[in-house]
Amino acid sequence: MSSNKLKIGVIGLGMVANIAHLPSYHRSPDTEIWAVADPLESHCKKAQKSYNIEKVYKDPNDLIDDPEIDAISICSPHWAHSKQAIRAANNGKHILCEKPIGLNLDDVDKMIKAVEKNNIIFQTATQKRFDPGFQYIKEKIVEKVIGDVFHVSVFWYHSMPDLGENPRKELIQEVGLWRMTDDRCRGGDLLDHGPHYFDLFRWWFGDVADVSAKIRRINENRVNEDHSTILLSFKENNAIAVFERSEAFFGGVYGEEKGRIHGTKGTFYFNVPNEYKKKPLELQKFAKKTKLSKPSKEHISLSQDPQDLPYARELRTFINRILGRSNEDVGFPLEWVPTIYDGRAGLEVVLAAYESQRLNKTIKLPLTTYQPIKWSEGC
Repeated sequence: MSSNKLKIGVIGLGMVANIAHLPSYHRSPDTEIWAVADPLESHCKKAQKSYNIEKVYKDPNDLIDDPEIDAISICSPHWAHSKQAIRAANNGKHILCEKPIGLNLDDVDKMIKAVEKNNIIFQTATQKRFDPGFQYIKEKIVEKVIGDVFHVSVFWYHSMPDLGENPRKELIQEVGLWRMTDDRCRGGDLLDHGPHYFDLFRWWFGDVADVSAKIRRINENRVNEDHSTILLSFKENNAIAVFERSEAFFGGVYGEEKGRIHGTKGTFYFNVPNEYKKKPLELQKFAKKTKLSKPSKEHISLSQDPQDLPYARELRTFINRILGRSNEDVGFPLEWVPTIYDGRAGLEVVLAAYESQRLNKTIKLPLTTYQPIKWSEGC
């Protein structure tokens, strides 16, 4: 490890690197962005100019093999995560990996072995846990402030354009539609967005018992699904969770992301602003003092400090863990930080949802069989 600042490498310079990883590392007094890697020269030049970066690599393996680097952020496409993480772990690099952390459970289990063997820190980048509003909900669920939770539902969509049968490669890359058009992903919108809330649901209610799903490919120019509704139950909690997710709806490009959590004594309603707006979520609580009283409505005040936004808290936590410090400055308990095991569990729920759609039945966890859905065959 470097004597002064942690030397960081960032692989993949798309949207999440630019709105989260790069600016957070740049602001930190404890880190230096030592190197970046991306196949697009324009992405590398932009990052190097913006953050005065020492090294630029076209091949991510060269970054992973750089002996100067202490830790890496893996922000590359889904199919690259497992091999890059295993190589980084074997090189002794600490890892912050975007979700999904792999495409199947066998690959993730190999990642786990490498992480455990080399005793490195692996943090799954499901940043929603670090949202002060979602942390507040977690704390109040534990305290039973709204009683016993029996239902949670999330409605989340983006309105993504139909780019036709032969879209320009540059456009796909810039707006992130490779997730929908590249068959190497082995999954579409649900694989990309589902892990966020499946991780939150597990954090709030414990391990998932079973999964029932209805998944569709509305836009046939996409190789994988763009619309899904998922129903979850839990092993040690009676709550029912409903997750609705789509990139097929017509509406604003940035869409909507709303949810509600119903308990026997009250309800939380939340509205999550698009991450580009860099604002905290809006959170309200409805509750009754007595059975016959009118429900009260309370707006929950959350920090407006940019350092308390989810990505910033996620990156600050990762840095604290590498340095062996407490996480008091972030205000997030270390036992709640999403691990590689949490990343595996979130992926397992996604794969179980695919199996539920493929077999048209409810799938119990742990998952014992899995075959990718082949939309080209008319599934």
